[in-house]
This record gives sequence, structure tokens and C-alpha cells, in this order.
Amino acid sequence: MTRKILVLFVLVIAQSIPTTAESREKSLDRWLDSELVPYVRQQLVVHPRFKNETVMFVVLKDNAPASISNDLALSLRNQLLEAAIDSSGVSIGWQQGRSGASLESRPDDCTNDDVHYFIGLELRQELDSRYSVSVRALDLEDRTWVTGFGKQWHGRLSTIQRQAMRQRSVDETFLGARDVPFTLAQTDLLAANLAHQLSCTLRKQMEEEYVVATSDTVAASDDLNGTVELIGNNLASRQALRLTTDSGQSNATLSGKAHQISDVLYQYWLTVTPDSDAKDLAALSVSAYIVIPDVDQNGIVSSRSELNQPPREAVATNLRYARTNPVSIPNSGDKGLIGPLSISAPLSSSSCFWPCSLLQTRANTDAIVFFLEHQAGHGLVRLAGEDCRKRTAARIARNGDMLSFPISRTTTDSRNWNETFDWDMAQDRDTFFAVVVTNSDIARSLANHIDSLPLRCSTSMRPGLKDATLNKWLETFADITARSSEHIDWRAIQVRDIT
Repeated sequence: MTRKILVLFVLVIAQSIPTTAESREKSLDRWLDSELVPYVRQQLVVHPRFKNETVMFVVLKDNAPASISNDLALSLRNQLLEAAIDSSGVSIGWQQGRSGASLESRPDDCTNDDVHYFIGLELRQELDSRYSVSVRALDLEDRTWVTGFGKQWHGRLSTIQRQAMRQRSVDETFLGARDVPFTLAQTDLLAANLAHQLSCTLRKQMEEEYVVATSDTVAASDDLNGTVELIGNNLASRQALRLTTDSGQSNATLSGKAHQISDVLYQYWLTVTPDSDAKDLAALSVSAYIVIPDVDQNGIVSSRSELNQPPREAVATNLRYARTNPVSIPNSGDKGLIGPLSISAPLSSSSCFWPCSLLQTRANTDAIVFFLEHQAGHGLVRLAGEDCRKRTAARIARNGDMLSFPISRTTTDSRNWNETFDWDMAQDRDTFFAVVVTNSDIARSLANHIDSLPLRCSTSMRPGLKDATLNKWLETFADITARSSEHIDWRAIQVRDIT
């Protein structure tokens, strides 16, 4: 009996002693401090891919940046970010490199807007009740992971860490994006954000100075009263434009307008529009998302107005979430990078390899041009020539050249088509779009986005993007356009009679 008790005691003691692997397992905090932070700081300085490049630190979910995450993942990300900010020679994107929680910026902050790499941290729960943390770098231009860079940890979380992982949190890096809109309590942050975007855009202009009369700032909504004036003051303090009380000295108007996306979600556009006699200036726009709550007759505010609560996703079967209004994506109008679109008949049968008409325009500068079509009732597609390439096709235009693009045969009678200045997805008309880009890097990024559209390269209709999927595509396109408005323009033509 004594021997049996002794054996049982030894077994119990043996089970309570950690295995060699378990005893060597580092806690997450120790791994972060002793391995991950030193590794990332060193790699950002010595890895050739990061030399003279700007990076941002993000939380990943399913290999993509997550605007909504959890307290633990964001805490780990923030510790990496703070270590990088303190490292000499490392350039951090403006939105994360700003001082504290404010969106104040210095004039030279514009140099940190062109982010080339995301340093992404992903936190996962494994099947064996353990957890893993992986850190990788994503090349935003090539959409590929950087080889030779990465760290991973596997182990158990403490009780406090597991609780933090269950706490849902917003990543304010993405404040102003569709998933993390501003609220009416954050109009000062909205103003600073848009002022930064527009001031950096204005600094790229080499023409004369924009001068705005304080009496010519145009507000768009009672809920946002005073926002345009606040933005104007921000821009003036950054010396991006000049404010004057004398309307006779002004050459531009600063305006803001909120466009409803769905329910209480709006996209707020800030635009500086030159006067008709300011020929050397171009219209410029930037945007951000904001929640403007519904208020009923009893003064009850929609519960969706809570701080940074992401809007509900559109439900395909619920028609009230379908877009019924045109999307506002400003273009340059009569001072565009290309002339108005027109439709003509080909001069000979050799102009097309199938029955066609020609979509035509004249280039006002050297540019790269993409052609899209919204098919009445069938959705948005990208157009390709006779080679029918799977990747997005573009036409190179030289200043002064006439550009012709074959489309399925349609009316050439000018009474049956008209120019439109909205991305109006009318169900009863075909609309052709020419998107013009003057910067090759931006053209590559835009081509990657256009790649997600279905391809049409014949006389047959093709199922295109519609409803909620089309809405999401257009919102991303609007963001790209706003960030690079000085390099992107577009023209569109609606056709009433398709044969």
C-alpha cells in the first residue's frame, strides 16, 4: 500500500512539472520586448525594401488591414508603432506619425502621405486553445508580401490578455473611412483631416495661389454648420491657400457637401473650385465619411449615431439600402484632361473586328485612359479591345491626339446621347466612362481596382457589378479619385437608344 501511494505521488508531481518545450515557451510580452520590437526596428533600417520608404503599422484580419479589431491586437500594434517612431531613419505614415491623438500636421507631413508598405500584425486563436501572432510586411503597389521579413509567436495568453482580445476596438488610423466614419462630435477632427488632405493636394500645384473670400465658403448641411469655415482656417494656417475678406481679390470658392450613401452614412466632399477667369487653376476635391444621425419628430436620435459604430452592411434583399442617387465624383468639366465624349460610325470595316461604333475624345495632355460601361440593367463592366486581355487594358494618349475606342454598335445620332457629370447608374440607359490618369503609379493602382470589374470585349452583354457590390466599388473609386484628384479626371456619356 505504501509503495502504491508513493508511485501515485510521483505521477502527480510529474504531471505538474512543465515539459521542456513548455518551460521554454515565452510569454507574449517577453517575446514582444526581447524579440519582435528589436527585430522590426532593425529590419526597417537594414532591409533594402524599406530604404527611403514610408510605412504604416496595421492589424491584419484574413490577410487584409482591419479597421475594427480588438484591444489586445491594437495594443501590440501600438507598441511596435511607438518603437518605430522612436527609431532614427524610419518614416511613418502621417496618420500614425501625428502627435498624440490630434490630427494637427506640419507642412512637411505631406511627404509621409505616400505609404508604400503596411507592417501587419495578425492575432489568431488556434485549434489547440493556443494563440499565434504573426508579423509580415505588405507591398501596397505589388500587393505581395515582402520576402525575408517576418516573425511569429505561438503560446498561451494570460487571463487579462484574453479579456483584452474580446474587447472590440476601432483603429483610429482609418478614421474617416467607410467602416470608421466620423461623428458629429468629431467635426473638428473631420475638418483637420480634410484640411490635411487638401493642403497636401494644393501643395502639388505649381500654378498661382488659391485665394478664397471668407464670404464665399459654402456649407452643405445644417448638421455640419461651420465645418467649411473651420477647414478654411486650417488651410490658411498651413499656408495652403489664402483667405481674404475682399471678395474682389478671390479666385476660388471653398465648398463642402455631404452625399448620403445609405441610412445615416454620408460621404462629405470638400472642393475648391476656381473662378471662371482663373484659367491656371484646377478644381480639387477630397472626402471622408461621417455619420449624420436621423432625428425623428420627437427629437429621438438614431442609435446608429454612437461614436465610431460602423454602419450596417447593405442587405441585397432590402431595397432601401440600394443606391438610387448618382454618386458625386467631381471632374474638371470644360477644363478636363480630355475633351467631351462623342459617338461616331467607323470610316471603314477595318476599324473594328465586330459590328461597332467608336467612342471618341481628344486628349488635352499626355495621359493613360481606361474605358468603362454601365450596361442598362446589367451592371458596370470594364471594356477591352480585340485582344480581350484579362488584365485591365489602357490606352496611351498624347496631347492633342484624337482617341477612338470601339464599342458595341449603337446610335450615332447626337440627339440620342448626352454628357453627364455624375456616375448615374440609370437602369434605362447605357453610360460610357473614360477615366484619365496622368501619373503612372496612380494608373497602376487604379488598374488594380478596375481589375475587379467584369470584362466585356464583344457585342454580347456581360453581367457586371450591381447593387451593394457596385456601391462598394464606387466608394473605393471615389476615395482613390479624392486622394489623387490632380492626376485623375473622367468624362461620361449616356446613350438613350441602344441597338
